[in-house]
Amino acid sequence: MITLLQIAEQVGGVLVGSEGKEEIRSLRPMNEAGPHDLTFLANPKYRKAVPALRAGAILVPEILPEASIPQIVVPSPYLAMALLLQHFFPLPTPQHGISPQSVVDTSARIEENVEIRAGCVVGARTEIGEGTLLYPGCVVGDDVRIGRHCILYPRVSLLDRVRVGDRVIVQSGAVIGSDGFGYAEGPEGRRIRIPQTGTVVLEDDVEIGANVTIDRATFGETLIGRGTKVDNLVQIAHNVRTGRDCVIVSQTGVSGSTKLGDRVILAGQVGVVGHIEIGSDSMVGAQSGVAQTLTPGSRVSGSPALPHSLWLRIQGTLKHLPSLVKRISSLEKAVFGQPSSQSTPSDSEGEAHGTH
Repeated sequence: MITLLQIAEQVGGVLVGSEGKEEIRSLRPMNEAGPHDLTFLANPKYRKAVPALRAGAILVPEILPEASIPQIVVPSPYLAMALLLQHFFPLPTPQHGISPQSVVDTSARIEENVEIRAGCVVGARTEIGEGTLLYPGCVVGDDVRIGRHCILYPRVSLLDRVRVGDRVIVQSGAVIGSDGFGYAEGPEGRRIRIPQTGTVVLEDDVEIGANVTIDRATFGETLIGRGTKVDNLVQIAHNVRTGRDCVIVSQTGVSGSTKLGDRVILAGQVGVVGHIEIGSDSMVGAQSGVAQTLTPGSRVSGSPALPHSLWLRIQGTLKHLPSLVKRISSLEKAVFGQPSSQSTPSDSEGEAHGTH
């Protein structure tokens, strides 16, 4: 447990309506919080629920006169909530050493306070840093380097020569260092395999989601920059390089040799072609297809990707197209005596052909 005053100090907030001696046991959403819970107001649309709250206290961006419970005023309640959740629900830490049901090569170098659970396999000459935890079923290849205080959840595969920095988290089922998709065309269209001789590097504080695949480079390295967060079911191809603190959301695919600058955000189901660059601080909207280099600070959406403001205008126009076509047909009939042969079908024709 922690007192309100300690919480306010921890998040750099101002405590209002209490001396701060009350103890808080957990952090919960507004509709679930009880007298010993802290809650938060991150979205203004939920402010109407504040007067009826039963929580012990609330994180708010400004003093709320209608609140009958203590308030901790912070610039960003959402950020404060994230920091406090780390306090109430810390990451797991190694407890039990190396399981006898694991297979660790005798040439591997394991630092102190490492836990390797049952069913793990650790290859030759691999190094694992202090405080790292491997959940059951992880496979770590030969000549792999894993930094300190990392967590590999069940069935993660780090294949030969992969390098992982400190405080990296890899969720279940991820495969890091699988072969890049490289083939040369031979006689009669046969595909000749190109050996993928490079590796993958995950820098410090990277987090990789469940069932992500990151391919090793043909030559050199595929690089995921410091602090980058990769969501579930993402595919990152060979020789891709991301900058620092990027966000790559679920079901996105990044093709080979593409470079991302720092703080790039790729929303869900984005597709990026190979051999282009996406400049730092760019944002790509969901389900967009990026086929050319983007300058730093770009905001694009759609497929092919367009400037986001233009894409919004186009989307707003689409719903008016049927009525516009009808009006144009009427104007053509009034001027020329009949609609142009290039006009699209009218509403009635569309219904007859089952297109509505």
